Amino acid sequence: MKISIVVPCWNESGNIEAMFSRVTRALSESTLEIIFVDDGSSDSTAKEISALEIRFPEIVKLVQHENNLGVHRSWKSGINEAKYQLICLIDGDLQNPPEAILDLITAYENEMADFVLGSRTSLAGDARKNTTPSRFFNFLTNLIFRTKLSDPSSGFALAPKHILLNVIDVDRKFFFFQRFLGLSAIKRGYKVIDVETVFEPRNIGHSFVGGLRRYLVSVKILADVPRAILEFSRVNRFQLANISENYKNPLRFFRRMLFELYFLTSFSHKWIISRKAKQKYLWLKTTEFLDTEEMRKLQLVRLQELLIFANRHVPYYKSVFDKFSLDPRLVEKLEDLEKVPLLSKVDVRQNIHFRMFSDIHRKRDMHRIKTSGSTGEPFVCYADKFQLEMRFATTLRAYEMAGWRFGDKQLRLWHQTIGMSRSQVFREKIDSIFMRRKFVPAYELSANKIEELIKDIERTKPVIIDGYAESLNFISTFSARTARWSPKAIISSAQELTEKTRASIEETFHSKVHDKYGSREFSGIAYECRIGNSYHVQDESYIVEILVDGRKANPGEVGEIVITDLNNYSTPMIRYRIGDLALAVEQANCQCGRSHSQIGKIYGRTQALVYCTNGVWLPGTFFAHFFKEFDFAIQHFQIFQEDEQGFTLRIVPSDQFSAEIESSILNQLKSFIGANTLVKMRLVENIPLLITGKRTPVISNLRSDFQKIGKNLFTNS
Repeated sequence: MKISIVVPCWNESGNIEAMFSRVTRALSESTLEIIFVDDGSSDSTAKEISALEIRFPEIVKLVQHENNLGVHRSWKSGINEAKYQLICLIDGDLQNPPEAILDLITAYENEMADFVLGSRTSLAGDARKNTTPSRFFNFLTNLIFRTKLSDPSSGFALAPKHILLNVIDVDRKFFFFQRFLGLSAIKRGYKVIDVETVFEPRNIGHSFVGGLRRYLVSVKILADVPRAILEFSRVNRFQLANISENYKNPLRFFRRMLFELYFLTSFSHKWIISRKAKQKYLWLKTTEFLDTEEMRKLQLVRLQELLIFANRHVPYYKSVFDKFSLDPRLVEKLEDLEKVPLLSKVDVRQNIHFRMFSDIHRKRDMHRIKTSGSTGEPFVCYADKFQLEMRFATTLRAYEMAGWRFGDKQLRLWHQTIGMSRSQVFREKIDSIFMRRKFVPAYELSANKIEELIKDIERTKPVIIDGYAESLNFISTFSARTARWSPKAIISSAQELTEKTRASIEETFHSKVHDKYGSREFSGIAYECRIGNSYHVQDESYIVEILVDGRKANPGEVGEIVITDLNNYSTPMIRYRIGDLALAVEQANCQCGRSHSQIGKIYGRTQALVYCTNGVWLPGTFFAHFFKEFDFAIQHFQIFQEDEQGFTLRIVPSDQFSAEIESSILNQLKSFIGANTLVKMRLVENIPLLITGKRTPVISNLRSDFQKIGKNLFTNS
């Protein structure tokens, strides 16, 4: 057993040597360190600790505060210095007997607890008058917060390092946060066990609550109760440790004013995302240039939290971990994630509505994501509020990687409002005004509109243009000239970006193309920066593995992409097989200064354009968005185009498919493809998979002639 003992000390002269002796005797069979935190003592406490540190440098460590900062800050200092994963907090006054640490360890191991609290009990005849306020406070705490802790006021606790860091991370300032340690652990979803331990009289020194000060302390403790109600009024708050700090806003003047106004008015243009997304964005700015070691530490803490939560609160993962005898508390390095079985789309479909919801999820904070994706197969998953806010914050930072800054103009070639309600469409339009973003619906592109679009770009001068890769390629193919305005960057996504396509787009706009790898399940996963040639994985939010035959792919190998979402606690997606392939690359620091992990070329997302007789070319992603509204009636779909007159629509029907559904699909399609485009609908039993494990949604025999046909058509129009 390896364990770190964190001992906050304030004027504990005479107790230090005894604490050291009793701890080392009690844990003689363990590998340990004792971190004494001198919290601005005015006596010889620091000197006594320093003398022990000189004698026992491998065991004793002194952390010193110049001023008295309180137990809460002392815990933070000590925990951050601890080198072992398991940590015990114990006061330096010896009222909690060091020998009882063994009882806490036993409960931690035998009860499979996340957090063990030592409840203080005085022996018969030792009860003191000052226990009455504590008993009253304990009763009040259990009553208000509906807990059953024997001693909520105890600061004698044992837990893994990452759990303790989350438990002590609070938004509000307390006079005596140590009184809410156990409550904080419970409200964060941990399994808390309290173990009865003897509470001994103080033999040396004086308590800080002695004398008349006791009454002032009692008043302050009561004043902490409303703060605690606000702090712990909601569960499942622990997805991101230490995000409660006030981070510096890097923007200045006009941009900063617009930034603050945007988030202040988020209620008017967002439907789940709140203004708390601002803090997440500012936090991401502080982590953007962490070194590799610090980034991996951050990922590890987030992974540990997710696995423990999933084991405690998600039935599906509880059964998986039990089946494979996995104890999430024992995860000590990122590589331990490989012990968790892979999660397939079939697993999600079979369990999403029954066993993959956490038992403390809040449906009003969740967004249902329906997509046919790039597989042509209906798929449903859920994103919670926290994940959606992190998605948005990540997108803002990713734009900056390409040269955009908040307040700059944008132009988006996207589906924009397909699948949105009227109120959501209205909010989206307000959001576009704030973000200075102009939408060009990708499915409305036609040859005779390209010149008009190019002129519009030259007139509005967007700093970035982003959209579907094939839509951007469509513009560059049909354009009779290059644009006279060069944005700072072009951001492509949703389809495979070939080198030929990249070169064509860059030639048209005289601007560098930055590709984005993302999905409906997770949004932006990895982005190209302005310097490197690889994709930067957004490590704060995702762990991306590239696997070959179940092992980590070597640089130069193409493997399957497996993703762990570190943000979604309502329906966790751990080691999810997204169905794409990517090139594994050497993990070297990019010249841009970011240490995010990198992946190479993305495979398996190629989509064809579908030509319609009204002159419109529809991207494959249009059909993915279109058919998600019919997910109850179809299992898979595929578009097959042989000539310019129309295409065949292959559908694997579900039990709810009917002639009325068929008619509805065809009628709604006509509004996009034109009345003269011939559509042949064929019901089939199966659509075969590709090597990637996906069903390509569009197969077009016109694709090889696209360049030639496109240029001639534009010339003739």
